[in-house]
Formats: sequence, structure tokens, C-alpha cells
Amino acid sequence: MKKILLFILVFGMAYTISAQNARKAVSAQKLNNEVLMEPPASSVSTVVGTETDDSFTTTQNGRNITFIKIGSAGNAYGYYSDPRTYVWADPTINSVVFTHRMLGGTEMEGNSRIAYDVSTDGGTNWTDNVQVYTPLGPDPGTGYPLAAGRYPQGGILNPEGNTDPANAFYTYFICTLDNSNANWGGYAYGVNPLTATDPSTPTQTNLTTEDGYYRLIPDAFTITPQGVAWYVDGNYISAGGTNYDYSGDLILGRGELNDDGNDIVYVEQLYSFLEANDTIDDYKIAFSADGQTGYICVLSYVRSNPTPFTDTHPVLLKTTDGGESWSDPIDVQFGGVDGIESIKNYFPDSAIINAGYPQGFNRDEVYYSMGFSIDLIVDENGNPYITGIITPGDPGSRGIYPYEGMMATWNLYSEDGGTTWNADALYDPIWFEGDFGSGTNIIQQYNRPYVSSTYDGHYLFFSWLDSDLDVAEQNDRPNIYVIGYDVEDHTYSGIVQNVTLFTQAWNRAFYGSQSQYVFANLDEGNQVWNCEIPFVYEEFTVPGDPTEPCDFWYIDGYTLEMPLGTDEIKAEINDVAVSQNQPNPASGTTKILVTGKTNQAIRLTVSNMLGQVVYTDQVQSGALVHTFNVNVSNFDSGIYLYTVKVGDKTTTKKMMVE
Repeated sequence: MKKILLFILVFGMAYTISAQNARKAVSAQKLNNEVLMEPPASSVSTVVGTETDDSFTTTQNGRNITFIKIGSAGNAYGYYSDPRTYVWADPTINSVVFTHRMLGGTEMEGNSRIAYDVSTDGGTNWTDNVQVYTPLGPDPGTGYPLAAGRYPQGGILNPEGNTDPANAFYTYFICTLDNSNANWGGYAYGVNPLTATDPSTPTQTNLTTEDGYYRLIPDAFTITPQGVAWYVDGNYISAGGTNYDYSGDLILGRGELNDDGNDIVYVEQLYSFLEANDTIDDYKIAFSADGQTGYICVLSYVRSNPTPFTDTHPVLLKTTDGGESWSDPIDVQFGGVDGIESIKNYFPDSAIINAGYPQGFNRDEVYYSMGFSIDLIVDENGNPYITGIITPGDPGSRGIYPYEGMMATWNLYSEDGGTTWNADALYDPIWFEGDFGSGTNIIQQYNRPYVSSTYDGHYLFFSWLDSDLDVAEQNDRPNIYVIGYDVEDHTYSGIVQNVTLFTQAWNRAFYGSQSQYVFANLDEGNQVWNCEIPFVYEEFTVPGDPTEPCDFWYIDGYTLEMPLGTDEIKAEINDVAVSQNQPNPASGTTKILVTGKTNQAIRLTVSNMLGQVVYTDQVQSGALVHTFNVNVSNFDSGIYLYTVKVGDKTTTKKMMVE
């Protein structure tokens, strides 16, 4: 059962149940409530340049970071929950967008509308509050206009090969209060030419609950480099009041620009997944750079078929054909004999005993749980990476046990396409949850785990929130933490970095969010990629009150240096990266993705282990992304070498043919 907590707001009328705020049911013991207080001012000043009401520049560890105020919203609702796609960067056109509700007077004029903020110079200059969605009509007696926009997500829909922001589109995907599934029931989506901001010319399509599609609040939305948009939602039937029952189906939507290239069209399907009333806390979707290998990841305690010594955990569906078909469910087992050793051996005996296990417990008989939020990315090899909080589970309830010393933020990953799993502990959080507001207007802030990647999926970046201020009593004075990861070398970027330390956002990076993709610039001399990670956080205009207007701030210039590997140095001198072929092992057709702008010919050669050339292909490309489709159906089984040559620079990798 999925419970939606509807918070009470006063609109000068007798409407007591508000759909302003929604949150899935959770099993953790609630931490102490405390109204947010303004964090103390830093005694360390690192300001360089001029501080204004709309920007603030600091120097941190040699980085010049600018905090830029972008759009505003009528309240904090809509930004606090599980959807991940608020801020979206597209490095192929050096552009970034942020999606949010709007600011205004009455509900109809104000925060039931949806807007985006856009920068086409990598996040330095912005156009804010570009309206793209308008409700369908006045208040139908619920306190909100008909089909009020809620929990918006959005990104850049860029036709493959395009390098001009003027030819790209902004696209949004939202849920709406159309009252066809209790208060909820609707979706809406559309596009706007990315740079058509004054005036905007958006399209708008509204869907409602009908024909077996029971719409609620989608947490999963992504866009592939090929310009295909995807969303996922559970199919939830209203059970009366604030309760919703999971039907055993997922709603999958796949969207592309229409033939005229001026609107987005989605094709939906119901996909049978788990059983009715199996719990779902969160779900995400992501694809590899070639758009073919992708995963849907659901965070669930599968009541109908429990996994040994594992409570709430990721369950995945995999596609290798761009979403045409999906695999059977893949359960990630934490505990038990077949569990993940790094998780089973991470927590000290004292922590396990504090969770309720007896002295002399067997580590193969300890339950583990993940909650309540996750994020998902797919690397250059088509492998999934999941991040979130994992804790020992109480032996009685077996649920999550989120207390200091009892939990860790993890990189949970598979290097063989989801067959076997590993896990690296990234950080031990101090706090799990924080509350903002008072009385009936309380919203939560969990650790908000995110994982991003470079456009080719070679470098990954994990971020999360934690309150490390000594006087904090819950996760209500957050900083953003981040660490990078090299997929090929299996190395991290060093120690965890505090993004907001000694800045205006120190202890106040509320609901910090990270883009799915990052910007990357090659430093030839130092043989590193400077990877700039787009972040956005929220600022309350009235401290601690989520019902009042809030402002959004973009963090411009936060970079991590990621060293080049040996293979990369040969090819990426020309800003060209070559992916591992997918699928690998290959049969039929395999894809090799080349990213990085070049006006030279790109030549592909495939050779067997005797040095005999068995395949060649060549393109003259000025695009940032090119995919070679190699038919290996006539190749003998075995190991082959493929070489991509640009000018006098080459990269060689191995492929397996079944």
C-alpha cells in the first residue's frame, strides 16, 4: 500500500485535506521534529569579488564557485520529494535547465503553473521563470484549480547530432490534481523551443486516470542522448482517504518528437511487475549513452516473494534493445549466504547488536534494508549503479534502522549487467531525515542521493545531503557532499568533498539536487578532465516555513578533476572518447559510441587476434555523438580488437563475440 500524506493548508475555505504535499509511506521510526532555525553565520569569509542579491562568489580549494539565484516558487512543495529530474545539463549544447512550480498571487495565477530556468552558456547567465504549463480551469471546489501542476520534472530534448541550443527543446513531465484518482489522477507534458523564452510557445497535453491507468506521482523521468524521453510510475488505485493500493503494474511512457519536430508524443503501456500491494518506496530509470541498454530500478520490500535476509531493496528490469523488451525482475540481495560481502562485513558488531541482534550473532543471518530514496545511472559498459542509504534491519520489523553509526551511503553496482553485485561504502551519514515546518505543514528532507555521469558514462559522481553542524538534531541544516568515480580504473576521486562548506549555502543547501549529466573539459597539460557538476538547492524566504515562497540557487563552477587512464590519453587528446561496445559479449549487432566534437574522419577497424581486419567503417562527422552499428553475426566466436582512429590518434579496445 502506498500512503500519501496530504498536509492541511488554509485557503480561506473549509478545505481540510490538501494535495499540496505527498510522500510515500515509510517504516522508519520518525526523528524528533524541530522547526528549522537559521543556521549561524560562518566565521570564515571566503568571498572574492562582489556579492549581490542575485549572486555570491567564493573560492574553495582553489575553485571559483558562483551561487546564482534563478527561479522562484510559491512554496517548497513540489521540490522536496523523490523525483530526480529537476536540474538537467546537456553538455553537447553547453546548456542547463531547472524545472519548478511558479510564484504568484492566487493559486490559479501562481504555483499551480510550471516554469523552467535556462542557461545556454554552461550555467553562467540565466533566463528565469519561463512558463510552460497552465492548469485547465478554475477551482472545481477542491481548493486548487483543475489539473493543478505538481512535482514537476523536466530536461532538454536534443535531436541527435544537434549542437545548437536554438534547435533543441525544453520538455516537462508533471503530475496533476485532476481529481480522477482521488485528488490525483493526471499527467501533463509538452515542449518549448529551448531558447524561445520571450514569449514562450509551449505545447501541453493532459492525461487523466482512465482505461486502467491509475496515475499518481511519477518519480522516474529521463532523456537519452538520442532524444527519447522515458517516465515510470506505479499504477496506484485510490483506496479511500490518503491511501493508495499498488495494482501490480507499472506505467511506462516513451516519448519522442513528432514528425513535424514541434511536439512530444508518448506511447504508454502497463507492465506487469511484482504483485498487487507489494510496497514501493521509490523508482528510477536510466540508459547507457547509446540509448539501448537501460534499467528501471524499483525500491521495494517484495512481500509476495521475500529475498533472504533482505528487506527493502532494489529490484530491476533491464533492456538491451532501447526499451522494446524488458527482462524478468532482478533482485539485489543484501544479506544471507548469497548476499554482498562488503555490506555484511561493514557495520561493527556493536551496531548490529544495537539493532537488536544477540551477542554471537551470525552475520549471514542479519537483515539489511535500503531506504527511502535511490538514484540510478548506467555506465559506458551498460552496467547499473545505484546509490542510497543501507542499514542493518531490526530483527523484529526487519525494516530500516537509520541512526548514526548504523547506516552508510553506498555505491551499489554490477559489472556484468546485473548478474552479480558489489557495493562500496561512500560515507557514514550523521542524520537520515529532517523536517521543515510546524503543525500540519511539515515536509521531510531525506539524504537525497544522486548519481550523475559524464555524457559517455565513463566518470560517475555521487552526491547526498547531511547535516554535520554540532547543534543539529536532525537533517535540517544540510550540506551537499560529492565524490567522483572512474568506471574503467575502479578508483574514486579522493576524499568526499563538502560542496557548500564556508559558502552562503553552508548548512542550508535545502533539497540539494544534481544533474544527471555533468560538463567535462579536457586539460591536456595535466591529463585530467575537469568535470563541472551542476547543483541546485532551495532557500526559504521565511526560515523554516515551507508554505511561504522560496528561491532556487544554481551552483556554477564546482569541478572535480578526474585523471585520464592510459587508454584515454591516446584518443581524448582530441576530446574524443570511445565507449566499450554494447552488448559485450556481442551477437547480431553491437554498438560503439564515439563522443566528442571532431571535424575529421572517424575510422573504425575491427581485427581478429591474428591481426586480420574483418570489418571497417568510416564517417566524416562534426557531431558530438556518433554510433557505429557493427554486424557481427558472421564473425567467429572469440576475442576481437576494435580501433577508432581520429587523425593520428587511436583508441583500441577488446570485444567478445559469442
